[in-house]
Amino acid sequence: MRKSTAKKTAKSIYGESTDSVNKGVAGEVKRWHERIQTSKQANEEWANSSGANRFVDEYNGKYSIHLFNSKGPIKIPPINDVFAYVQADLAATYFRDPYISVNPKKGTTIKAAKIKEAWLNYKWRELKTKDEGELEIIDKDLAGYAFHRTGQAVEGSEDEDGAFITSEGLFSKRVDWKNVYWNQGALRPPYDCTWMAERIVLPLNVIKRKYPAAKSMVGVCHPDIDKTAYQKMTYKDDVEYGIIYLIWDRETDKRYLIGEGIEHAYLSDPKPWPEYQDEFPWLMYWDYAVPGKPRPMSSIAPWEPQILEKMTLMAQAINHVKRWNRQLLAKSETIDQEARERFERGDDGAIIDIRGTGNLNENAKFMDYGQLPVDFYLLMDRIDVIARQTNFQPEFMRGGETKTKTRTLGELKFIRSGAKSASDRRVDRFETHLENIARHMLMHFEANFDLEEVVKVTGDTPQDVIEAFKDKYDPETRTLVFTPEDIKGGVDVDIKAGSTLPLAEDTKRDILSAILEVVAPAAVQGAVSPFVNALIGEILSNFHIKSLEEAFKQEQMVRIGQMKAENRTRKIDEAKDVADTMKR
Repeated sequence: MRKSTAKKTAKSIYGESTDSVNKGVAGEVKRWHERIQTSKQANEEWANSSGANRFVDEYNGKYSIHLFNSKGPIKIPPINDVFAYVQADLAATYFRDPYISVNPKKGTTIKAAKIKEAWLNYKWRELKTKDEGELEIIDKDLAGYAFHRTGQAVEGSEDEDGAFITSEGLFSKRVDWKNVYWNQGALRPPYDCTWMAERIVLPLNVIKRKYPAAKSMVGVCHPDIDKTAYQKMTYKDDVEYGIIYLIWDRETDKRYLIGEGIEHAYLSDPKPWPEYQDEFPWLMYWDYAVPGKPRPMSSIAPWEPQILEKMTLMAQAINHVKRWNRQLLAKSETIDQEARERFERGDDGAIIDIRGTGNLNENAKFMDYGQLPVDFYLLMDRIDVIARQTNFQPEFMRGGETKTKTRTLGELKFIRSGAKSASDRRVDRFETHLENIARHMLMHFEANFDLEEVVKVTGDTPQDVIEAFKDKYDPETRTLVFTPEDIKGGVDVDIKAGSTLPLAEDTKRDILSAILEVVAPAAVQGAVSPFVNALIGEILSNFHIKSLEEAFKQEQMVRIGQMKAENRTRKIDEAKDVADTMKR
């Protein structure tokens, strides 16, 4: 149902003052703070022990690995396979906006399902949900899981007549995995959670302006701002932030809002869950579950040791080249200590004094260059093979060269088919995640139906939209109203398989060949059945081949015109036959 923008009471936006709150409420708020702090501590401990924090650093090129020789530490050249893996996985999983299809059920008309489908695909682009999905893939690869939340945002204002809503609309966004908490004991969040919460960091002045109960909240430095720089700032109020927690509790079916440092009251009055929503708004996305653990495993964790070992070997190889290229044999006392130090440091332009007599080569000689052992190359190749078997991502998927034993195309195709099966599974997991996001978006769409927006998006007339939804229209309020049962089970939401992937040239050729095989025999007969027409249109819209879509539409229009002309000619001929018969 479309929300009215008329003025509403201050209670609906800001909540009432909580200065006179009783001790029972203060105890509830304190308990929520303890629950969140316990979950937050468990999350931080897991992020350190599982390597999630370390994988994020490695993605940024920061590797904590050290080697030493007799002269001290050896410089380690970073081999950032983590960055290469994540970017290749991102390109192979989410290349285009998905095509969301909506299928009717429980008495929903086909026209109504198509209207919802058009709205979902439009909103997906308008809200830039693809950008959020790309960040979630990166979170999933590095930390092991990611979160997404959809909802209805409401902004308010206040004047002398009271508080009122100024704007409202759907939002669909990624939530940092570090900011989502749940009750201890849950093993499959969000499905078996009794409560979930999200940490939200906002400017302190915004929190105090929106929630009067936060007037005693003390500002803190934003996590992204260096604390040393913060302490030196003169105008700290410009960068002071506050932390609030949004809580959804399944046991009480209520939503709470508390502020860090405010333990005597809620920031606003507790609100009930939306009547049409029986799920938590946070959707978890993951690839590799760990039995008995609530948090899945990062896709980097199984093969990180191979990355570090490869870096160690590379550092040893570089050190070998440098060390054996600077080994000098010198007769005793031919070079004084100061000159030795200049030589060992490798100072540019340094003058090395030699005190020996006779030919210089008789007093000092460089060692012959030591060859790099052949075992080094074998070990590097073997490490790459082990890593490939674990991450299912051959080097050619990153634009590199994959080494094979036989050096034949057959072996490369075999490697590619094995990698594709693992990649297809990840794509399927991602499409399931996108379906859940679209399903939540559709719930909010029906609960906050905006007839004007639907007409604008679909291009249909208001009367067409009203007729499509039949008995959902209320003539008194002139709005479309859906019951919670309608919202929960009115349609099925589906992501067309492969619609997020790039359309390769060989795939296009296969599609065109399949269409040609169907159309060519029918075209010879002079007509194409409605079923074949619908099939071709579905294929072209699914794979977004715009030029063929337009040509197909024009062909349809021409065919319709021909059919009308043939009907008119046939009717004229029939009329002539009737007239001739009457004369006879």
